[in-house]
Amino acid sequence: MFGKFLVDRGRISEADLLRALERQAVASISVGRLAYENGMMTLDQIIEVLDAQRTRHRPFCALAVEMGILSPEQRREVLDLHAQARLPLGQLLVEMGLLAPDLAIEELELYEDQ
Repeated sequence: MFGKFLVDRGRISEADLLRALERQAVASISVGRLAYENGMMTLDQIIEVLDAQRTRHRPFCALAVEMGILSPEQRREVLDLHAQARLPLGQLLVEMGLLAPDLAIEELELYEDQ
């Protein structure tokens, strides 16, 4: 994981990484919302899955497939959309002022080359 790489190299602290990951999670659009916005689920279906999650403790998309609301293909599609919508950690660290833009690029290149 890029964040751990940065911590190990002394570029950011563990506390900085945790703050950035929390911010990334908060800024992330939910898979239910993505499914709704892409016409895969209705609001009633989202509520039905959320209600079922209270007792079945399963990931949203897995439960939606089990309940016959999403197909396995739709599940893959919505999870791909979710991954694409996520703000990259390096970009977030730069926006938070924890990493200079040029250093973020340099570190990402080193990380990808390992």
